[in-house]
Amino acid sequence: MEIVLKNGEKIKLDWNPIILEYLEEYEGGLEQLKKDIESKECRFRTFNFMIYCLISAIYPKELGYREAISLVDVNDYDRIVVFIVQNVNNIKSIESTNINKENVVNLQDKQTSRKKHMR
Repeated sequence: MEIVLKNGEKIKLDWNPIILEYLEEYEGGLEQLKKDIESKECRFRTFNFMIYCLISAIYPKELGYREAISLVDVNDYDRIVVFIVQNVNNIKSIESTNINKENVVNLQDKQTSRKKHMR
């Protein structure tokens, strides 16, 4: 699945371990995230968090929360949320995540950069 960001760039929605790492940083972890998805009270905050996680993990440049959210067209929110929810429900651990071997180096570089950014 592919989406067009507001800046005109196209990004392909591919699941990778970095997305899962971002999602695990949700207050209360993945289990709380799953509960909050179902809760009407937390839905907006939860959806924005999921969109931030996905865009930040896939986008080639480092993005802050507001930058990531502002890049996404509101019409794509549902597609992104469905994509994340489907993948989260199918994952038991980071090791079970399927990833192309050619992307491993890029993901490791991004992960190192992300950890420096989070400090």
